[in-house]
Amino acid sequence: MIPVRAKTGVEDMSEAEALEEQEANAQPPPPKFEKIFKTRAPFDLGDELQARVETNEVADTIEELEENGYGYVRRAGTPEFNARLRETIVRIAHENTPEDRRALGGGANMLLHKDPIFEEVILNPKLMTVAEVMCGKGAMISQIAASIRPKGASAIGLHADQNWTPAPFPVHNQLVTFCWACDEFNEANGSTKVVPKSHLQRRHPTEQETREEPGAVATECAPGDCVVWDGSTWHANYPRTADGERVVLHVTYSRLALRPVECYDFLDEEWLEGKPYELRVLLGREDFLNTPEGAFHHGMKILTTMNWAKC
Repeated sequence: MIPVRAKTGVEDMSEAEALEEQEANAQPPPPKFEKIFKTRAPFDLGDELQARVETNEVADTIEELEENGYGYVRRAGTPEFNARLRETIVRIAHENTPEDRRALGGGANMLLHKDPIFEEVILNPKLMTVAEVMCGKGAMISQIAASIRPKGASAIGLHADQNWTPAPFPVHNQLVTFCWACDEFNEANGSTKVVPKSHLQRRHPTEQETREEPGAVATECAPGDCVVWDGSTWHANYPRTADGERVVLHVTYSRLALRPVECYDFLDEEWLEGKPYELRVLLGREDFLNTPEGAFHHGMKILTTMNWAKC
């Protein structure tokens, strides 16, 4: 009697069965990586970014930034969110400021991990969209700082935020700063002053211009709005003459080629677990720059970074 051989593998399958199993086990092809060669001009937006500008209702903001070097993000948050943000800033600032010095004002920086509300701010779709227009794809968070200015608080000098960039400034903007106004912004309340169209000079103000502040105007907006300006715009602030306090959150994003003011390298993968991908990008975890392993360790991140720098 001849024994019956049991099926032991592919050699016992029919051709149709083998093809069916091969298709079932096949891995999807890797996504096609399209290398970008041409750098976009400032304010030359791709279709996807233009759609986000329209969806998030910041087209007027972008137009103001292009023409005047500053603008406004209206209704960045609800009144309830703004009240919660103000309360959080005051609490943290008071923790950092001795009680006998609070009458002079106060503030705090390195805020990202100190309360979850700061994640909500820097991931705000309106701010993120404007930041990408102004600083390109892959823009990073550079600084999150708060200030409280009471009556009598002095003014700061006229300057451009690209203070560590030599003139002439690059055609492509390097930084964008948002002042989230938790209280009404106007001259008496000590709002930011700007020199419209100064961004077109692409340089720092001179000593004389710093003294005279030619053409400076007060920014004015409601609580929950943001004033925003690019890295080349000359700005300062007015001394506060009104009673009460002006509470502001200052948020700066930078082009990915510029490393940030604040270093959040101590926030590990456990802290990042479950958080949005966009937060990883803002912290520089998805490009190859400034890592202890060096460039060649990161494979596709090198090409991704080169592409982001051109967008």
